[in-house]
Amino acid sequence: MILYHYPMSPFSEKCRLMLGFAGQSWLSLPCPEMPPRPGLDALAGGYRRIPVAQSGADIFCDSRLISDEIASLTGRTSLHATGRDEETAAYATYLEGEVFWASVLSIPPTTIIRRLWSTIGLRKTLRFLSDRAGIGKTARVDAPSGKVAAERFTRYLDDLATRLQSDFLGGNSPTYIDFCAYHPLWFKLSVAQQMADTVPPAVEAWYQRMGAFGHGQRSEITIDDAFATARECEPRSVPEAERVDPRIGSPVTVAPDDYALDAVSGTLAGLSATRIIVARETEEFGRLHVHFPRSGFEISG
Repeated sequence: MILYHYPMSPFSEKCRLMLGFAGQSWLSLPCPEMPPRPGLDALAGGYRRIPVAQSGADIFCDSRLISDEIASLTGRTSLHATGRDEETAAYATYLEGEVFWASVLSIPPTTIIRRLWSTIGLRKTLRFLSDRAGIGKTARVDAPSGKVAAERFTRYLDDLATRLQSDFLGGNSPTYIDFCAYHPLWFKLSVAQQMADTVPPAVEAWYQRMGAFGHGQRSEITIDDAFATARECEPRSVPEAERVDPRIGSPVTVAPDDYALDAVSGTLAGLSATRIIVARETEEFGRLHVHFPRSGFEISG
């Protein structure tokens, strides 16, 4: 698996840590914090979120779908994001929605700016802030004030402490939910360097256990390596059960339904209760399949 990511990305950290937990070797392709990303854009058709994963001529968008791929690749079925019971799925949605935004918006803007400046420099910081402001103008998410976000984050920590009756939320071994709960706190503690003194002891101990998994066996590659892989491979076959929708073979666009709403265009190649597959015919790579989770994305056309 090739993972397109950047160091400060919380959802990338979720996937990196999963790979570490699974003891998996993976290929790292760092990319810019904001578009344009010419290499990735050519493969994913303009999808702008990070992380993205690649396996041959198949491109996987959104950390939930990447989690499913890691689970299938490594045999760690506890890492599957989809197919969970209703209560667990609702908790995951809460962690990756409300709690994620609470972690980001509860940090003072000056703290974020200083951190960005020290990490990526002044010019890129200004571009990053302009880019994220543009996303905010079209976002369909609840954007609380800093005070409300801080209150929500504190509730998340208190609730997490209550839920931690064992070493992990799922018992003696982590599951997908642990990784969903981890990355918002990671962003506050490791990236924004906030709140180190206010984490409940049970949460702090759990956080240390999670972080100890590390990132697995990581090897750096170049975009030329990734391009060569895409050229040399054909997309994996789409299961027959995912090729029964009457829209299969028709032109479609797929876009997130909450923020960063840039759409990817192509032909619908597969559709199930959990996954959308869009085929893109490209001059440089031939046929590519771009995969999206069904939840959180809209199909048009």
